[in-house]
Amino acid sequence: MSAQAPASEVDRIKALLQRSSEALADVHDYRGTLVKRERFGDELIAQTMEFKFARPFKVYVKYLEPYPGREIIFIRGANRNKVRAHKGSVPDIPVSLRPFGRICMQGNHHPITSFGLKKMLRVAAHSIRKGIARGDSSVHLSDGGMVLGDPTWRIEMQTKTGGRHVTVQGSENLWALAKRVGQDMYVILHHNDDVRSPRDVRPGQKVFVPRYYGSRGEFFFSKRTHVMIKAVTWDHLGQLYESYELKGLELNPGLDDRDFDYRNVDYDFVSR
Repeated sequence: MSAQAPASEVDRIKALLQRSSEALADVHDYRGTLVKRERFGDELIAQTMEFKFARPFKVYVKYLEPYPGREIIFIRGANRNKVRAHKGSVPDIPVSLRPFGRICMQGNHHPITSFGLKKMLRVAAHSIRKGIARGDSSVHLSDGGMVLGDPTWRIEMQTKTGGRHVTVQGSENLWALAKRVGQDMYVILHHNDDVRSPRDVRPGQKVFVPRYYGSRGEFFFSKRTHVMIKAVTWDHLGQLYESYELKGLELNPGLDDRDFDYRNVDYDFVSR
């Protein structure tokens, strides 16, 4: 791991994170195509999906690969805070699902409630600022070249692997423990081979909690919009953990309620 960046470079990194946060404050809705790769054990699973997002929190997702035709809508505060979904294959029955439940989380590191540019920036910025503050990480800013059609800046971060063991309390599951210790649930699950699911823990059990989200990260920010358009993270074993690319990202396209209505004739939630 190379030496920590000089103070002037650290200031530029902090300024870029701040500019990106300020840019998102002016974004009320957006749409694009998400290409993601996420590690589950020894397997990297790739998925491609079209998405729409509007504040305060409305999400529409249509899978292209590997589940063509699958659609999901989540609106915070609506439908009893459940995900409305249909799988796009026979029998294709619309259902309402708990966002943190087994079905919704299958093949996903993150729940739909964490979807969006703001959360993606928050996760990266938290690790970067933590690494700078602790002084135990290498954080550098460079020209990222052309990424997804935009000129970019790149923030690269490398951390020391390590963490601590935390005791499960009372009726805690891994979601509750993760919230208590301030770490992502799936990061904890990924680094505990003896834990098979978020509910597979018992009171008094020791769970390893990594200090950082990943051992290495590369984050690409559009020079045109200051928005992060690509994030790549490696786990504490040095394996690619997850990668997110936002293709064709349109900011403030003017989405309305119809874009998040399952009765929209352009969607396939309702048989016609």
